[in-house]
Amino acid sequence: MTPITSAGIGSGLDVEGIISKLMAAESIPLNTIKTDTQTTQTKLSIYGIIKSSFDGLQTATDALKNLSNIYPLTATSSNSSVVTGSATSANAKGSYSLTVQQLAQKQSVAASSVATTDTAIGTGTLTITLGSYDATGNTFTANSSATPVSITIDSSNQTLSGVKDAINNANAGVTASIINDGTGNRLVLTSNTTGAVNGFKVDVADSDGNNTDTSGLSMLSYDPTAAAGSGKNQTSLASAQDAQFTLNNIAITKPTNNVTDAVSGLTLNLLSTTTTPVTLNVGLDSTALQGTLNKFIAAYNQIQGNLTDQQQKGATLVNDTTPSQLELTLRNTLRNSGSTYGLTLADIGINFDKTGVMSLDSAKLNSAIATDPKIVEKIFADTGTTSDSRVSYNGGTSLTQTGTYAVNVSTAYNGTNTVAGTINGASANAIGNVLTGATGDASEGLSLTIASGASGSLGTVTYNKGLASTLSDWITSLNAPGGSLVSRTDGLNAKIKSLNDDASKLSDRLTTIEANYRQQFTALDTLMASMQATSTYLTQQLSALAANTK
Repeated sequence: MTPITSAGIGSGLDVEGIISKLMAAESIPLNTIKTDTQTTQTKLSIYGIIKSSFDGLQTATDALKNLSNIYPLTATSSNSSVVTGSATSANAKGSYSLTVQQLAQKQSVAASSVATTDTAIGTGTLTITLGSYDATGNTFTANSSATPVSITIDSSNQTLSGVKDAINNANAGVTASIINDGTGNRLVLTSNTTGAVNGFKVDVADSDGNNTDTSGLSMLSYDPTAAAGSGKNQTSLASAQDAQFTLNNIAITKPTNNVTDAVSGLTLNLLSTTTTPVTLNVGLDSTALQGTLNKFIAAYNQIQGNLTDQQQKGATLVNDTTPSQLELTLRNTLRNSGSTYGLTLADIGINFDKTGVMSLDSAKLNSAIATDPKIVEKIFADTGTTSDSRVSYNGGTSLTQTGTYAVNVSTAYNGTNTVAGTINGASANAIGNVLTGATGDASEGLSLTIASGASGSLGTVTYNKGLASTLSDWITSLNAPGGSLVSRTDGLNAKIKSLNDDASKLSDRLTTIEANYRQQFTALDTLMASMQATSTYLTQQLSALAANTK
């Protein structure tokens, strides 16, 4: 009998259809696992979005830790072609009147021209000394903070170009360049830094034996106290000089036009001279502050919206308690901001509508700042207030808790030893004259500077962890091992792995089940084909027998 090569051929049964329906029933658990896996992956993606939104909120929050962002200052000049300014400290706030008599400048000299940059100048040694020249006394005083630099010029570098490179490679405080003036090429030397003390002279030890004439290497000699052509062989293009200006009628001299130390926290950029006073007003940049707060508000609304959406009917995370717990903690953190000072966000114009969306009332913010210039700092920034002027607050860490702590010094700082004492009754860590709260204590990380000679009970320090640090620390904890977001995403990843493992095992099992079904139906098909062949044979034999008996 011809063997069966395709299920159903021999018997006429729809074996493939039967197996397909049987396998569809067998695959229901696998399809359930696939659906569960897809749902879990969607949850994981949503938590990724939530984490990203929290990261955005943390970035916006961290900006409010910085006092320069809480007190953004603007410096407005009545004549920006003469002077501009920038401020980094509230100490600089005020109005300033300036006149600029002289700008600081670099010294510059030029040597006589030569035919080409490859023209040999001569050999010997150049010694460049930084210092200041006094024309009245015709004296040059070396800059004590700069060491003279000697530069060897030999056959390998005696061309004009070679001398230029040798000077620039020597880091002597001047920069050499070559300028073609139309008649030839001239070596130009310029101080690297402005200021009278950063002028220079060039002494030459010429291999031809004459160190001051205008031939050979000595053509580069420049001693401002010497006679022209006899050691003063380069032409002066600009003299080294200091900036001279008056600030609120106080005469000031500085070696630079970028003045950072005339007023604490204020940088002055002197641009030109004037005899007419220029007014520079330094004040709070309310627009910049509002911009920083609005970034915080936008970031908050983003995460608040994400968490709220996932608590609505039909949301992917509607049966997950994590979004509601995160939203509750977030709201409570904001509600407790500024509590040490009896303040809330509403006091600076930050409000919530009935849906929880945050907004800023700029008019109320400006009014609050006008009443209390430090109100934003009190809410957002970490602050420390000491009751004894001999104790200065330096800062705290993420481990420092809000509270009031007693300070006691048992060993006074004398300028050479290390101070000893307690903060909150716990022995503090000490380096020099700085005490730091002990590990494990509520004051841990609280840093205080103790004045020289101060000892005994030095009052208290009241530390308040501002909203910015509190909120940022909480967000950090969410992403730390054991944190809410990490635990939830770890759990989802573990579930996905388990589901994938189950799916793989079930797929293997279904392959075996299908193979068994095919084996069984093939055997059935073969049996039925055999029986049909036998039935046909018997029918033929019986028909033949009946025909023979007629």
